Amino acid sequence: MTPLRKKMTADLRLRNLAPGTRDHYLRCVAAYARHHWRCPSLLGTDDVRDFLLHLAELGRAPATRVVYHAALRFLYTETLGRPEVMARVPRPRVRLPQPRLPLAHDEAAMVLQAAASCPFSYTFLATLLETGLRVSEACRLQVGDIDPTAGLVHVRLGKGAKNRSVNLTDHLRRLLRRYWEVQRPLRPWLFPAQRLATPGRVDPVQRWADRPVSPDAVRRRLHRAAARAGLKRRVTPHDLRRTYATWLLEAGVDLRTVQVLLGHASPVTTARYTRVRPELIRKTPSVLDML
Repeated sequence: MTPLRKKMTADLRLRNLAPGTRDHYLRCVAAYARHHWRCPSLLGTDDVRDFLLHLAELGRAPATRVVYHAALRFLYTETLGRPEVMARVPRPRVRLPQPRLPLAHDEAAMVLQAAASCPFSYTFLATLLETGLRVSEACRLQVGDIDPTAGLVHVRLGKGAKNRSVNLTDHLRRLLRRYWEVQRPLRPWLFPAQRLATPGRVDPVQRWADRPVSPDAVRRRLHRAAARAGLKRRVTPHDLRRTYATWLLEAGVDLRTVQVLLGHASPVTTARYTRVRPELIRKTPSVLDML
């Protein structure tokens, strides 16, 4: 490891960025160095502009180039102490996608019903919907994180390496107890990965692997459940998180509480995750009728 990479790694940890973000930033800077075949500390503004233009010519999406821009800004501002390098490098403009709607109540029920034949899938997806956890946070849950005495689910090292807790509802408590009695997952993970004897076939002797289930495996399970339910839309684990937040707000839970439950640093982020459904807009009462 070069001294520069070592220092940037330490700076990223000091900023408390998530491990995935740290790795991504380091890969971006490594690609930048390979492009010029020189140490980034010897490069400047024109070199950064040339690299970002190169990415655009390769057809990299604006959202991808934004990450490279952020990684290089961190490198020059925080690690090298040369913020002037990035001062005249425009950040790629990204057009925000159309906000995704949360699931309707019948859609969520249909997805869970389609997953009911597999206790593992059903319990995991129901946990996402009942807690609003990020899929990566739910994958890393350990048995000891379920605290029935306090009535909480403890989330360790969420986004930004922050800890938080969410409500362990009576419904979720009963669901997890049934899941534990039937599945007997391998500690310490609440949702361990399954060990395969052959592709698509779970090992009948040693079912559980000594690692948590992967987010990609959960996404595949959710996609299959949504397809079996006959939903035309593509459903992701993040849609379950968005649904959780929206339903709570519609039930009258205040924005600050939902912000804490989701683990957002800013209520602005929470507001972006939620969207009032059209059927509720159509039920808005007439103000003139109130006269």
